[in-house]
Amino acid sequence: MTADKDFTFEPVPSDPPIVEAVPTSAPDFTASGNKNDENPSDTAILVGCGLAGWMVGGPFLALLTALGGNWAKKKQGPFGESTRAIGRITDAAGKKAKDEQLFCKLKASVRSLFDRKRSRCEHCESSNNVNLL
Repeated sequence: MTADKDFTFEPVPSDPPIVEAVPTSAPDFTASGNKNDENPSDTAILVGCGLAGWMVGGPFLALLTALGGNWAKKKQGPFGESTRAIGRITDAAGKKAKDEQLFCKLKASVRSLFDRKRSRCEHCESSNNVNLL
């Protein structure tokens, strides 16, 4: 196999581009400043930490992480910050579930397993006309 191995390297002369720096303010990536968003409810912290502990180690660790989260919520540093973050996530999930009427839909689906006629969730039936067979 023959190949032409006459390679050369020549740098291409170029002038650096001229860029003008324009100072801007740093974007604010923190929470909206609402005090309710900064400090989630005690219930959200207990449920979030307990659920995380349950997934990792079962009911005993769920109890320990829920109580530990309740203790750490007012502390400064990584433990307190992570506990408040879990509480904010749980609080947002609870608000979304309330907006979607998740509990009502869950009750209707469980009832439909035992009652084959129709759903008994009045709120779901009046707003969505949901009939489960």
